[in-house]
Parts: sequence; C-alpha cells; structure tokens
Amino acid sequence: MTFTKNLKKESRSSYKKLRTLGLRVILIALTGLTSCETTSTPSVGNLNIYQPSTLRLEKGKAIQTIDGIYKPQTNEIWHSDARFRKLEREIYSSNK
Repeated sequence: MTFTKNLKKESRSSYKKLRTLGLRVILIALTGLTSCETTSTPSVGNLNIYQPSTLRLEKGKAIQTIDGIYKPQTNEIWHSDARFRKLEREIYSSNK
C-alpha cells in the first residue's frame, strides 16, 4: 500500500508541476505576442512624406541648394527614387 500511496503523491506532484509550467509558458507566450501588437502599420506611400515624386525645374531659374545655387541649362524633371524605379520597371517590362 505504501508504494501505491507514494506513487499517487508523486503523480499528483508531477501533475501540479507540469500544470504550473504549462500555465507559465502560455502566459509568457501571450505576454510576448500582445506586447508586440501595434494598431497602425505605415504605408509605403507615407515613408517619403516630405519628398515629392517629381521635381520640374525651369531652364535658367536659380534654385538654392545646400551646396549653393543651381541653374538648370534646360527644363529638367527629377524623379524620386521610388518613381524612377517604377518608370524603369514599366519601360523594362514593355520592351519584353
């Protein structure tokens, strides 16, 4: 009988330890998942919020830059990196 009682005690003790461990794992996982939760995701269009997609410069009109004054020799169109890559892909795919 003593062996059976000890076995039952050990079984209960092991079950309690396992249950406690399982609950801790679940709580840690839930805490980790909810702590990283965010309600807003930035859209790709908003990443260049202060950069226009194109700049159109008039011939001979002075433009102040960080490095000094720039005067275009001809009418110029400057594309943002995103716009340039989009145009590049369009041209490349139309030539196939």
